[in-house]
This record gives sequence, structure tokens and C-alpha cells, in this order.
Amino acid sequence: MTPQAEALFRFIDQTIDAELPSQPAFLASYDKTKKAMQEIVDMPDRQIDLFIHFCLQNNGRISSRKRTNHFDFLSDEEIASLEQAVQSAYGGEPLNDS
Repeated sequence: MTPQAEALFRFIDQTIDAELPSQPAFLASYDKTKKAMQEIVDMPDRQIDLFIHFCLQNNGRISSRKRTNHFDFLSDEEIASLEQAVQSAYGGEPLNDS
């Protein structure tokens, strides 16, 4: 079991060193983005979360397929403004789902 315990230790160590320090900044940007988006359009939190997630997966923009499937009720101007809110907070960085 020693190799498994050593591997587990490396995974935990990596999480503590690399991923945990970035989480507070990510969450602060997430809250800032949600507030900015709520000023643009009135949507439920669940949809705002989904929009942010989709944008972060696609370098700050929502794909046309996901827009059609989930946000067809928004105008082009609203979509552009919402994407700008995400890009301002995250700089178009892709979401790291590890």
C-alpha cells in the first residue's frame, strides 16, 4: 500500500500548493461577475451560474449552441454585455474543472 499512500500524498500536496491558493480569487471574481450580470438582466441564480460556467469553458464567450439551447430569451446586446462582464472578471481564462 506504500505506493498508493505516496500517490495520495502527492495529490493532496499538489492540491494544497497549487489549487487552494487560487480559489479565493476565483470566488471573489465569481461574486463580482454575478452582481454585474444581475445589473444587466434579471435571471435566476442558476441560469447566471450556468452562463458563467459556459463562458469560462469557451474563453469568455458563450457558444451559439449553448446560447440557443439555454439563453434564447436574451437579446444580442444582453449576451454581449453578459459576456463582457465575465471577460472583465476573468480575462477569458478557461475554467479549470480538476
